[in-house]
Amino acid sequence: RAVSDVGSGQWRNVTSQRTYRVPSQVSNIQFIQTVSNGIINLQVTWNEPTSDRLIQRYEVQYRKQGVSSWTSVTPNPTTRQTTVRNVDRGSVYNVRVRAVSDVGSGQWRNVTSQRTYRVPGSPTNLMISPPSGSCDQLMVTWTAPSNWTVEKCY
Repeated sequence: RAVSDVGSGQWRNVTSQRTYRVPSQVSNIQFIQTVSNGIINLQVTWNEPTSDRLIQRYEVQYRKQGVSSWTSVTPNPTTRQTTVRNVDRGSVYNVRVRAVSDVGSGQWRNVTSQRTYRVPGSPTNLMISPPSGSCDQLMVTWTAPSNWTVEKCY
């Protein structure tokens, strides 16, 4: 109410206004490595956070472990996935994701990826010889590289 030297006005009832919060952290960030024409990509997925308001978009950033600056990736705003393209072989990447609504940005959820695929070394002791008693076949033998483990078979 207003008050002056003439007197006091009437009280005015005020209704409360609901306040909204920024979105909570996304959860369950997962990685799937894909290889196409020798190029490794990390497909990143996450679960939608809780929010009082409609999520407008997601912000995704990544960096190679040991690097201080982040690189942004712009996912489709209607999906909860994106792809980090052309990552280095045998490296570990840090990825962070957050949701954005009209109230503001939620907190980053940081996750470290597994090591990306590595190129195996060269095989050694390559030998080509005809098996005994056969003229129309060849036998090929080799020793697998010492740093090689099966990470994915095609």
